[in-house]
Amino acid sequence: MKTTYILGFLTFFILMSCGDKFLSLSPKDTLTEENFYLNESDAQGGLNGAYGMLQREETFSNVRDAADVEWAIAGDMYEMDGSANRIELHTLAFPATNTILRDMYMGAYLGVSRANIVINKVSAMENIAEESKQLILGQAKFLRALFYYRLVTYWGGVPLITEILDASSNLEVSRASAEEVWALIESDLLAAKTALPKTWTGNNVGKATTGSALALLIKAALWQEKYEDVVGYGEELIQLGVHGLVPKFRDVFSEENENNEEILFSTQFRPSQDSEGNNLVKRTAPRGAPSEFTGGAAWSNFVPQQHWVNTFEKDDQGKIKDKRYWDVIIGPGEPHQNMPAFVMPNEVPTGWSKTGYIVTKYWEKPTINNSGINAPIMRFSEALLNYAEALNEIGRTSDAIVQINKVRERAGLDQLSAGLGKEETLDAIFKERRVEFIWEPTGGFSDLNRRGRFIDFIRKERPNINDLNVDQKPWLHTRPIVFPIPREAWDRNKALEQNPNYTF
Repeated sequence: MKTTYILGFLTFFILMSCGDKFLSLSPKDTLTEENFYLNESDAQGGLNGAYGMLQREETFSNVRDAADVEWAIAGDMYEMDGSANRIELHTLAFPATNTILRDMYMGAYLGVSRANIVINKVSAMENIAEESKQLILGQAKFLRALFYYRLVTYWGGVPLITEILDASSNLEVSRASAEEVWALIESDLLAAKTALPKTWTGNNVGKATTGSALALLIKAALWQEKYEDVVGYGEELIQLGVHGLVPKFRDVFSEENENNEEILFSTQFRPSQDSEGNNLVKRTAPRGAPSEFTGGAAWSNFVPQQHWVNTFEKDDQGKIKDKRYWDVIIGPGEPHQNMPAFVMPNEVPTGWSKTGYIVTKYWEKPTINNSGINAPIMRFSEALLNYAEALNEIGRTSDAIVQINKVRERAGLDQLSAGLGKEETLDAIFKERRVEFIWEPTGGFSDLNRRGRFIDFIRKERPNINDLNVDQKPWLHTRPIVFPIPREAWDRNKALEQNPNYTF
């Protein structure tokens, strides 16, 4: 789907961007909307505008979410620049004025807004084939569910907007409960699951599918501890017969192998000077390294911590035996997987990486412009581990271990014993997530937070735990931990109430 976002998105953006705001959403020009949604082509253009919201760094491009929140807050990635807004997050301060949290909240509501426009306008259209209408609505509902999933897992109950807001709307909207938000997410995803195809072809490849909806249903049910539902959705996903594990871990992320059988949903990019490309290569490649390997820019914003590297299983000689390390990490004296002429120095300059390591999931080659590599949002390996967690919770621990071992087998690791107990199996699932999903929007902070494991994890794993003053930060002692409603959201919508232990 490399070319499909931009053509429809540019038209839609020109018409709609002046009205997109976060909650506090500003009024929109409804006459322009009426003039736009006249035929199927217009509807597809509006849908592309909703998909296009995924490409922003504050939504689903694996920068703000995957790096800044999921893995730097958990402490397994180190942020090299030390900007104030990132320090606030990584030291677990979480002020309501934090600009990263503000932008993520805003980006999610922009996504909701665009999905709402599509859903409401297309539902009312008569001059469109019913099959096309349902496909468009299914995709828009999936996207709305994805953006609300982001909101409810980071902020708890939030204003629940399903209609188009205009100049006549009441923009002072109170927060719904988390349960109400989850109910909408589930309703949207069940509708999407029915409407969407198992696979797409041609330029439509990369759009949401039945598998995408099932994968997000699994995640939503897991958050709500609906373990029987997780098992049901997991079995339905497996029985589709469409998805599986790519044999070589590195190939999952390859630009030449994008939208492979393991990718349940990803943000689509293409090499470009505009937002159709991303900065993932720039944010990955070591700053100061030769440009023949890095391309036009190299910032190495986020690097894996030594204590994370230490978690990989080793052989009797002390060498890491987990293939995932060798497929997507390079450390001192180690060559790049795709460019063997590039070898990390034995003494890695601090400017390249303070820890001495680089994640290469998204860095395959030098790029002059923005990268075209896709950003994975959900993978089949995550669905297997989520399915395993639910199996374990309902007393089917031996079945859970079978699913974990599928992930371990690809990594070249020994099979776990079928005799593990329930808690040992849960620990094994979290260990696999930790090494499988580095710099992806899962497996880090959110999963630990969901199970109430975050504080215990950082006490054990973060070397700087004594500097974090965890006991003096009451917002870290709720379950789940939620972020503060951004001050700018409250400035525009005084009906918003702040989360416990925070102030505006």
